[in-house]
Amino acid sequence: MTSFFAHIEDTDDIRQGDIIRKINTRTGAAEKLGIVITADCDIAQKKAGERYTWLEVLPMKAYIEGPWAQEQLRKLSEKRSKGICDQLNGQLRQQYPHLKALTNESLAQWLRNRSAKEILTKITGEPTREDSKQFRDLQGFALTTIDESHTAFSRLKEAWTLFGFEERKQQETVRNAFKDGGGFQDYFVLPELPKEAGLGYVVLLRSMWTIMAAELYLTEQDARINDRPDAFHRLGRLNDGIRFSITQKLAFLFSRIGMPTTFESACETAAEVTTEEFFKKNAHKA
Repeated sequence: MTSFFAHIEDTDDIRQGDIIRKINTRTGAAEKLGIVITADCDIAQKKAGERYTWLEVLPMKAYIEGPWAQEQLRKLSEKRSKGICDQLNGQLRQQYPHLKALTNESLAQWLRNRSAKEILTKITGEPTREDSKQFRDLQGFALTTIDESHTAFSRLKEAWTLFGFEERKQQETVRNAFKDGGGFQDYFVLPELPKEAGLGYVVLLRSMWTIMAAELYLTEQDARINDRPDAFHRLGRLNDGIRFSITQKLAFLFSRIGMPTTFESACETAAEVTTEEFFKKNAHKA
């Protein structure tokens, strides 16, 4: 066990930073993983009502294929939708001048009922060329908005390819997924977990759950002795520095105050007006 984890005895009480696991009894693999975040003082003074709060943990691969890829699909949809809709609306006005303009939402709804090829043929009145950029862009947009049987990551990768992202850039984006930047992250990376194979795990700071104390056993052996092999049990405990870092990041994430969109827009307008006035003033002086 590395220095990331504190040494504990099997008989030690549950504390903040304890890593917990629930096993799938059919496969023997971890079905759920988590980190206890209830404060030690609340546990000791029983202020939590015999209930522990924990954060979900996913293997890094599962996080990339699921939550991360879903978020990238959402961002890609927002980024690409305006250009796609503008081009389609220009074509629609020529064929059907009285129709309401397409939006991100209405186009996504249309793509749930018709293929990209059918939509383009309907709008342009001409056979659709499958090698055209507009057709590939519309196919890519469809992948970002329609939840099919494929995984989120496979849809993301195919959408990237249709939008012209080279394989090298795709790999770079995935590698950079866990680097700082681009706003405050809502996850915390752990390099490993005790008694779990593989490297790389992600604590999901927004995925918060509770469990009754009676449903969490100190060891896997205790769970089996009590005929509860499917119950949660403890794997180990994070050291103080890491557990405090997780709770600090969690507190900061949920203590941020979001401002209304109208307020943020007004601030942006004020900045733009000030900038314009500043440069006009400098231009007059010149």
